[in-house]
Amino acid sequence: MSYKNAEIDCPWCGEAVVLDGTICPDCRHEVLPEHLKQQESGDVEDDVDDVDALAAESAEPPDPWTEVENPEAYLLSKFICRGCGGSEASAEEVAMTGTGLSKIMDLQHNHYLFVSCLNCGLVDVYDPDVLLRRASGTTSNILDLFF
Repeated sequence: MSYKNAEIDCPWCGEAVVLDGTICPDCRHEVLPEHLKQQESGDVEDDVDDVDALAAESAEPPDPWTEVENPEAYLLSKFICRGCGGSEASAEEVAMTGTGLSKIMDLQHNHYLFVSCLNCGLVDVYDPDVLLRRASGTTSNILDLFF
C-alpha cells in the first residue's frame, strides 16, 4: 500500500494528515510504513511509551552547581580524596593578584578554593568561577580598591 499523498492518521499525534515526505506536518515526527502497519495492528502505543522512556533516560542529569550557594561546603560534603580515599577535608578560599597592573595595585582578582585532605594532606585546587559558571569575589575586588 502506498502512503504518498494519502491522508493517514499520524501514529504519533493522532491527527489526520497528508505526509510531507515521511514527516507529519503537525507533530514533525517521522512516519515510516512500519509505524502505519503497527497502527493497523494496534502496537503503536507500546512504541510511544518506549520512545518516551528512552527520551527520559537520555536526558542530561541536572547540573549540581546551579543550586550551590557555598561551593566550599558543597565540595566538603562530596569530598573523597583521590590519594588515600579519605572523606575528611578542609577548604579555604584564597585570593591572588595577577601580573602587571593588578600586581602593582594589589588587586586580588584571582580566587581559588584549596581543599586539603585531613588524612594524607593532598591538596586539590578548584576555580569557583568555573564551578559556579559566574564570577566570584566581585565584592572583595571592589573593596580591594578602597583598602
